[in-house]
Amino acid sequence: MFDHRAMPSLRSIAVTVIEDKESAYRWRLVELEEESWRVLRQQPRSMKTYKAAMAAGLVELQQMIEDLDAGPREDEPERKPEPQAESAPAEGKKGGAAFGFGFGLPKIG
Repeated sequence: MFDHRAMPSLRSIAVTVIEDKESAYRWRLVELEEESWRVLRQQPRSMKTYKAAMAAGLVELQQMIEDLDAGPREDEPERKPEPQAESAPAEGKKGGAAFGFGFGLPKIG
């Protein structure tokens, strides 16, 4: 059995979606630091639906995490996003297919 006590603390990262104007949605990754949220990353261009922006934000979060089974950890260096058309895990990354919590992956282009 794995000893979770030896692992660094899990980071409190959330995906949220903002609506800049009607039908213009962008994801944001935010992290809880003490008692306030700090924006880690934000989508540069908007998408037409909330669903597409949320799915893209979840993919972005997934790309930040070294081990998807353990989640983002305090000592983990922050990974730079890799421009990919596919959602395959980066080399050496542990985990399965990209997740989207029922939204599926956004169609870009």
